[in-house]
Amino acid sequence: MLPLQYLDIHTHNRTISEDLESVHCLSMKELKDSIRPGQFITGGIHPWWIEDLSSEEIEALKVKVALDASHFWGIGETGIDRTYPEFLEQQLELFRWHVNLAHEKNLPVIIHNVRSGSDFLGLIKELKPQTPWIFHDFRGSEQLIKDLLRLHPDCYFSVGISLDNSPQVREMIPFIPLERLFLETDAQKHLDIHDIYLRASDQLKIDLDFLKSQIWMNFKRINSRHN
Repeated sequence: MLPLQYLDIHTHNRTISEDLESVHCLSMKELKDSIRPGQFITGGIHPWWIEDLSSEEIEALKVKVALDASHFWGIGETGIDRTYPEFLEQQLELFRWHVNLAHEKNLPVIIHNVRSGSDFLGLIKELKPQTPWIFHDFRGSEQLIKDLLRLHPDCYFSVGISLDNSPQVREMIPFIPLERLFLETDAQKHLDIHDIYLRASDQLKIDLDFLKSQIWMNFKRINSRHN
């Protein structure tokens, strides 16, 4: 029997490996070009892009994302980043649009979240999400995990490089229910998903193969809901 593959739930890199399956997040350039469907791709308008795009360009991208959504595994990444407070209202408006599209297409949402936990608690109450929300590069608290799951039980939390550079995340990861956990490389070109799994299994004090199996079970659970 072949060893179980690793799963990278969120990456901006086109890494190809026999022992790896990745969910690739499209760049702005990839979104504007003709979509070449992959097995697992996500598309959306990143909150950082707002600073560099006119309202007309954003509207054009929204049209493109909506048209191509039938090729997507998920919508995003999209979200709220409070290190850009001057664009907060546009971020909120765009996030609501992405969630509505995800509802229409019955797809999970990949969420960018920076200093915005309370925003998402309010947005869950407002939007009443009907599909999974995956918080990528999650760095929140144990209490935020509990609050998000209480309001929207179909939330997932993904961690990556923060297992290396954040003691707070290493302390937090055991509070993520295993059935709600994912791992990722994000945009880190030299980050090896194998190392992330090793760090996570060590921090969680569980067997590596068990961790891989659990994450695949989480992935299949999402697939069963939106396919």
